[in-house]
Amino acid sequence: MSKRGTLSLRCRTALRTCRGILKLTRTSRRRSKRTVNRNGAIIELLLEKADRTALAVLFLGARGYAEDGLVLARSLAGLAIDVSYLAANDADRFTSYRATGREARRRMAEQCGFAPPDAAAADWTDVKRRAKRWQRGGAIYERAKKADRLRLYEYAYRHGSSFEHSDAWSLLTYEPQNASSRDAVLHLSLLVVAYALVASHQAWCRFFAIDHPSTDDAIKRHFLAAFPSTPEAVTTTT
Repeated sequence: MSKRGTLSLRCRTALRTCRGILKLTRTSRRRSKRTVNRNGAIIELLLEKADRTALAVLFLGARGYAEDGLVLARSLAGLAIDVSYLAANDADRFTSYRATGREARRRMAEQCGFAPPDAAAADWTDVKRRAKRWQRGGAIYERAKKADRLRLYEYAYRHGSSFEHSDAWSLLTYEPQNASSRDAVLHLSLLVVAYALVASHQAWCRFFAIDHPSTDDAIKRHFLAAFPSTPEAVTTTT
């Protein structure tokens, strides 16, 4: 990517791959019949969010905003780890996940001078305990380990976190002599998107006990067209 708006061949290929994987996974969910309970609804919503985050990365990448795309790709990697962890269908994990959201909403409401909508309907001692455990240092690493998503954590989430939390690093690509680095940043973002979409789709299949070998084969072909090495998320159904 020599300048904003001009994409290299490898990034154009990676964009096509991400769009192809996104189309396949969305079609698979749309055509599959499944019973969705309360926990299943969370899995469905997480996949919907994954789709939208991926689309945002593709939109930004195609317009030359590689740095912002990598920040969102890191968020998508975190989502893929969480949905893979939840796909084990452990009721306690879902309870803790919901508690984390409730505690964050309660804290923001109180900071703004309001009571949360469920102020009187929750055991806040338990909610706080669960939220603290979910968010403590090293917790996402532990979830990745238990969900067999350490590669996603180590090469996508952790790397993206370093980039996101250091404006000094991400700002380097704005210096004229480093402009060519945007191509590498964008290509990495698209690799993370493709990998996270596959991991999220596999988690969805696992939770709902859905087997679509033809879709899996098509996803693998798309992935290898842009990224010719074969990661575990593409070759292994978890």
